[in-house]
Amino acid sequence: MIQQLVEIDSIANKEGDTKALELINKIEPEMIDNEECLAYYWFLKIRSEIRLQKRIKSADPLEIPINYYKHYHNYSKLVCAYGYKAQILTNIGDLKNASTSLKEAELLIKHLPNNPELANYIYYNLGNINYKAKEYDLALKYCKLSLKASYQMNSKHNMAYALMGIYNIYADIDNKDSSNYYLQRCIYQLNDIPESNRSPFYANIGNAFIDKDIKLAEDYLNKSVEIKPNEFAYRGLARIYYKKGERDKAVEMWHKALQTDNLYLKTEILQAFYNSQREEGAYKEASETAMQIAELKDSIAQKEKDEDIRGLQEQFEQEQKRKSEKHLFYVVVSAICILLSIATAISVYLLYRNTKGKKKLAETIRHLEGYRHQLKVLEQEGKPDSKEVERLHQKIAELQARQGALLQNGKERYEEIEQGGTTLRWSRSDFDDCIEYYRTVDAPFVTHMEQDYRHLSSKYIFFALMEHLGKTDEELQHIMAISQNTIRSYRSRINKAQIITS
Repeated sequence: MIQQLVEIDSIANKEGDTKALELINKIEPEMIDNEECLAYYWFLKIRSEIRLQKRIKSADPLEIPINYYKHYHNYSKLVCAYGYKAQILTNIGDLKNASTSLKEAELLIKHLPNNPELANYIYYNLGNINYKAKEYDLALKYCKLSLKASYQMNSKHNMAYALMGIYNIYADIDNKDSSNYYLQRCIYQLNDIPESNRSPFYANIGNAFIDKDIKLAEDYLNKSVEIKPNEFAYRGLARIYYKKGERDKAVEMWHKALQTDNLYLKTEILQAFYNSQREEGAYKEASETAMQIAELKDSIAQKEKDEDIRGLQEQFEQEQKRKSEKHLFYVVVSAICILLSIATAISVYLLYRNTKGKKKLAETIRHLEGYRHQLKVLEQEGKPDSKEVERLHQKIAELQARQGALLQNGKERYEEIEQGGTTLRWSRSDFDDCIEYYRTVDAPFVTHMEQDYRHLSSKYIFFALMEHLGKTDEELQHIMAISQNTIRSYRSRINKAQIITS
């Protein structure tokens, strides 16, 4: 099956996706019992359907290759799968989840520094989705990154799409100088676009020339419609016919343009319709159109609120930053633990004195030294293979395991709190172990709490530790399952226990 799928992949690159999809559709996914094959199957099928501009109703099948390639760190295929998922979701109007999928892909681009083709693919789609959401600054950022990647891969075809994206942004924000500059660059590179793909380019160019050269604009818009009927070309033709006094034709074009799913464009077209109706004294019709416009604007406002594309992207970036910082923290903690593990038995004894945990460790160390001394005596007596030697080795292994378990439990309890857990079901030893683990992170703080305060239990030291880490009162209530009054009581108890030195 793998070999068959590899051959289909090769056919797609050599003979085209139509032939590849024909072969893929002969395979029944229900008969595939191999995880790798199933992931590859759906990857190839969705890729071919997207390239052939098939209308795909759901992105759910892509979860199979996404989960597989994520597990095996196949970043190139994973980035593509996220991109395909975003394209499908964008086409069905789910910009929110499409944005999340693209941000996941963007995060992986750093693992593929020598693959500008994939970088361009993701950046272009991020630019497109932010443009649809009217987040023009983000759209411009990603379109320019797409243009940069296009230069790196020396693809004039992709350069043209990136340039058109930048032009659309500047045109929408009414930056005439920049929009004119990028429009000219688009026109210059039209020959790099296959004729069958030029419809959106002709539509944009035609709309740009309506107020400059109406005949040239009409030619471009008609070319666009001939290749592929689209709402932007119809919108432009409606403007031209209305300017020429051919109202019936304008109305016809407006109705065709209104078939779009683009709510912003619908609002713009209805506004033109409304102005036309008022000019002709059709006030009843104009009133009905005005109500449609108001409803559309309410829908847009609600959609923007629900999607919050900018907020979603910022939230994603903050979450990744938090994960990165947390990972760095664990790296530092691990390094400290390694350094501590090579410390001498005396330094470990000094570090853990005066608490239950320290006594356990000190006792363990004493036993270890005793057993090792007995082993040395037996070796000196020439008894390296006796049963007593075997028993001593077993005892040493048990004590070493017990020593490691103490710190491991503390580390797990600390991570539990960092991940939003509580101490509601903690035992006293859990508090002891957590503090002993934190000693490996910040020994001066734990020592300060033990030496500069009288008779504080582990629970009180843990409370002080949480405050030391910057936890708010609300977070403390959740972590320790206590009320605000109890928080004040804890603080009072800790303050009274402080040793005042002259």
